[in-house]
Amino acid sequence: MSFGNASPARDNSKIWAIGVQPAGEVVRYDLATKKFAPLLTSASATDLEYSPDGKWVTYVSVPDATLWRCRADGSDRLQLSSAPERAALPRWSPDGSSIAYVRLLPGKPSKLSVISTGGGTPKDILEENRSQIDANWSSDGKRIMFGSFVHDADVIYIRMVDLKTGKVETVPGSVGLFSPRWSPNRRYIAALSPDSPK
Repeated sequence: MSFGNASPARDNSKIWAIGVQPAGEVVRYDLATKKFAPLLTSASATDLEYSPDGKWVTYVSVPDATLWRCRADGSDRLQLSSAPERAALPRWSPDGSSIAYVRLLPGKPSKLSVISTGGGTPKDILEENRSQIDANWSSDGKRIMFGSFVHDADVIYIRMVDLKTGKVETVPGSVGLFSPRWSPNRRYIAALSPDSPK
């Protein structure tokens, strides 16, 4: 729960505040009925993504921001992360064996990590003192493209890491861009400007 607008009571014995506890509802849009229909009704969730075969789902729970995976019908649920870590933007590997996601730990830059869909210890893809965000797998599962932010230089750009060798490349012309997405044929990249109008 997050609090705001704190104010002491007149007799100073209490503090009054507005408390907000967000919840997330997962829905799908039905083109035939032109209505939204609920999915994963027992989960308060965001950042939902289906596995490549469509049989599994990964999501981030709201409000605690833990990473989960379950079958598409909501069964066989497994929690993959826990506090104090907060998770965001999970992405399935092409073979469906692991999930890349953003790990947020208090007082540290955000990191991209990969965890097995069966659980275990997450592994950071790069050890560095920069924020990393928004993982996107190559179609062969050998590379991850991601946004990178250097805080002291206030620079954002897109990089790719080879998961086997650890070699990192900066995408040419990507300074000032983030949230990269490969085109279906993997020949192009779409990305956003930081304030998102372009």
